Amino acid sequence: MSGFEACVEILRHIAEIASKLLSGQSENVYQDVLEKAMKIVPGAQAGSVLVRKDDRFVYVAAVGYELEELRKVTFTVEEEEEWVGRERSYAIILRENIIKFDEVVLKDERVDFLGKVGGIKKIKAALVIPVRIKDELMLVLNLDNFERNDAFDNNSIIMAKVLANVLGIIFSRLELENELREKNQLLEQMSYHDTLTNLPNRRFLEEFAEKMLTLAKRENKPLSILFMDLDKFKPINDVYGHQVGDEVLKLVARRLEKFARSSDTISRYGGDEFVILAYDCAKQDAKAFAERLIKAIEEPMKIDQLVLQLSASVGIATFPEDGDELTKLIRIADERLYMAKKGGSKIVTQS
Repeated sequence: MSGFEACVEILRHIAEIASKLLSGQSENVYQDVLEKAMKIVPGAQAGSVLVRKDDRFVYVAAVGYELEELRKVTFTVEEEEEWVGRERSYAIILRENIIKFDEVVLKDERVDFLGKVGGIKKIKAALVIPVRIKDELMLVLNLDNFERNDAFDNNSIIMAKVLANVLGIIFSRLELENELREKNQLLEQMSYHDTLTNLPNRRFLEEFAEKMLTLAKRENKPLSILFMDLDKFKPINDVYGHQVGDEVLKLVARRLEKFARSSDTISRYGGDEFVILAYDCAKQDAKAFAERLIKAIEEPMKIDQLVLQLSASVGIATFPEDGDELTKLIRIADERLYMAKKGGSKIVTQS
């Protein structure tokens, strides 16, 4: 392939990769570029691509080697910096240099492993192209030849560098997608969870409760809603401040989670109110459950030098006997909570 033909082929491949990324098809793009390098770069007979994930370099593509085997080997940033020749833009490493690198720098079982699955004993020349993003080594393209020490010339280096830059663009795009995905997940987490206690919030409870109520109707199972409010919580905020009050709420949340079943959903409904959704839990069982929760809350709470003690009141509404609509069940449980607080009975199950 002439130099002109190779340039045209590289441009065509770049256009294909760009189109693939723009359409959201990011799977196997590293492998696609590496396979194209085998056809375009003079002297390339095998190769691999490593990318930085956190503080390790991992294999993401390979030609001529078993990728799944190579994935078992990772390298530190320091080790990979040694491999690429640190500040050099590229490095051609001969066979004896590869072995020396493995023995001097790695100093562990990875040397033997790479000898078996990485072909280092057969490699006569390796063309190593590092990709730095904001001065940080983030990706390495390795191209290998098994026949000659002088297999790679200037044309090989130029073409390999172009393809390595394409890999760098792909890496940056995928990293951006990952960041956006993580931010979206965080936003979703925040929209459905209370930031203080990390419990599901009111929005989550109401959406999830509708699904559980539908399931209870279909399976003919009871569903109880326990509406809980802390007793004497306001004086804690007034006397000791909201920071101590926040710590109390977090402790209460942990105690509720500890005593809940895996099928129960505990949410912070607002302020010092908590709502527990108990599936396949009849009214008497819900009352016994509420008694255990109140007992757990009444255990002394140690916060810094303070030892605090408070209690809780609970109103309970159960499907099907108290209604078959979520809004009605929550309203009844709330009304019974008010009755429990007003009458000092702690738990009310009947209006």
